[in-house]
Amino acid sequence: MLPNAVVWLVRDTCRKQDNPAFQKACDIAIDRKSFLLPLACLEPRRWAGQQMSMPRVSKPWAKFRAESLHTLRNDLSEEGTGLWLSAEEPVHALMSLVQKFSITHVVTDHPLATEERAENAKIAAEGFEVIDVFADELFELNQLPFGLDDFPSTFSKFRRAVEKNSNLSLPRQSEQSFKPKLHRSSWFDPAAFQQALKFEKPDIMDVPLTGGAQNALSHWQDYLDSRALSTYKKTRNALFGLHKSSHLSAWLAHGCLSPRRIWQDTLIYEKQYGANDSTYWLRFELLWREYFRWYARACDSTLFRFSGPEDRPISGDQNSKRFLSWTSGATGCDIVDAGIAELNETGWVSNRMRQLMASHLIYELKLDWRLGAAYFESRLIDHDVASNWGNWAYIAGVGPDPRGGRVFNLEQQANRYDADFQYRAFWLSR
Repeated sequence: MLPNAVVWLVRDTCRKQDNPAFQKACDIAIDRKSFLLPLACLEPRRWAGQQMSMPRVSKPWAKFRAESLHTLRNDLSEEGTGLWLSAEEPVHALMSLVQKFSITHVVTDHPLATEERAENAKIAAEGFEVIDVFADELFELNQLPFGLDDFPSTFSKFRRAVEKNSNLSLPRQSEQSFKPKLHRSSWFDPAAFQQALKFEKPDIMDVPLTGGAQNALSHWQDYLDSRALSTYKKTRNALFGLHKSSHLSAWLAHGCLSPRRIWQDTLIYEKQYGANDSTYWLRFELLWREYFRWYARACDSTLFRFSGPEDRPISGDQNSKRFLSWTSGATGCDIVDAGIAELNETGWVSNRMRQLMASHLIYELKLDWRLGAAYFESRLIDHDVASNWGNWAYIAGVGPDPRGGRVFNLEQQANRYDADFQYRAFWLSR
């Protein structure tokens, strides 16, 4: 008779601490007197797939994810277990596990977008009981003052509603005081995982971005200790600089750090050092992240169509020559070319630069906005589907922007944020 097991299917929350999905899996395993099997899949759709003839992930992204999973495995080893890794789609990995265990439940993150929903449906169709948990949000759906069917059409409406009606100071998840039975992996790690760990990232970034919960917490504490949070609103649009922005996006995208932890730590910081617009503004940005996560769920597949969720008529083609000039940093617009150079070499670029690069592709090169979104997905170390595609749709005017898109004056932006030409000089000379 096969032993019973509960699978914790790790998606984009690569941490043990403050992880409701992990806690739920532990609770069920304890209640059912079952083994707990943590499983992470290097899904072919992401690791080996393509989109609009572009890879789905970059080498820096794969490196960061592999580091995050390696750290998670070490954290789990302290509990007496390991992390099962597979290069198969989740449903196929689970079908392999049923040769060894009788799987009673599969616990995972609540689907964020269309592909994750389809994966969960495939798992359920094979007879597995799937329990999805809101693991990386500030709120659960039942805390929101609206449903997905009447989700606010703009961020401003969303922010006003949740700040007025929701308890934003969410408690952190309590640590498990008793533990389920655990079982170490008997599989060899996929070759792609090993190759990703060996990739050498460039050492020219302002912040060394290394995956894992411990590195996330260390960076966040350093940022708080620097008191840069007190000037965040004034400096967040800088194109470079160690503490100009928070640089939390990669750890958030890979689920190494809980947004609830960041939120509560900013409240503690305000009690110690005082509150101002800057200390609030980091929570404001977390609300933008939260908005796009729910927006992606409300929009489903319409987020990825040319006319966008709002089904607005727009122009833009997929001319390969113009697109190549953008991806290779040969547009002749120096601020955009510098940003592309940084993105191509490091897998990261500031939020302000992302907006300028998007505006240039959409409104000056007259290209299909989805080409830019797909290219960012193929390059960014901090890519997450909701924030990336939601922001591109926003700037293109087919998303939740009431003004119908954002066109930036690139010369004015360059003069404002790179007045001494330092950023452009560095990246255009490489």
